[in-house]
Amino acid sequence: MLSSRPPCTTSVNPRSAVNNKLPPLYSLTAIGIATFLGSALAGGYMLAVNYAALGKRRFGMQALYGSIILVICLVIAQATLFNTPQLAILLTIGQVLLVLLLTQKLQGPMFATYEEMGGKYYSNWRAVLVGFIASIVLATTSILFVLMFGGPVPAPAS
Repeated sequence: MLSSRPPCTTSVNPRSAVNNKLPPLYSLTAIGIATFLGSALAGGYMLAVNYAALGKRRFGMQALYGSIILVICLVIAQATLFNTPQLAILLTIGQVLLVLLLTQKLQGPMFATYEEMGGKYYSNWRAVLVGFIASIVLATTSILFVLMFGGPVPAPAS
């Protein structure tokens, strides 16, 4: 029995075919949000994830190590300089700007190509979560360092 239906003529959108093969990445905005909430550690982690997703693990590890070194330098700077709220705000803004500038320099052209190819980015809520987790890691590490190297704890007042 012959069918009266026409043959299936579905067209394939080359952009969507490429999109299915592209891994999701963190956008510049997401990296900025995570860096603001969780320091350069979060931004470096997201840069490393982007590089790893694109098969450039070596660059990813360099970005992660660089962010760890930056965080250590900022902690030392804040500990040795006058510890004021204004300095903390300046250091936070400074590290966000630095990470955004480096991200734009290192991955900016890749973002433009990625968007042209129809790539999708992770949600900014995921960036908030990464920033929050990084801030917990930093706070826990800080507490452990104070407990290990901070000297004797004074006896409670009676």
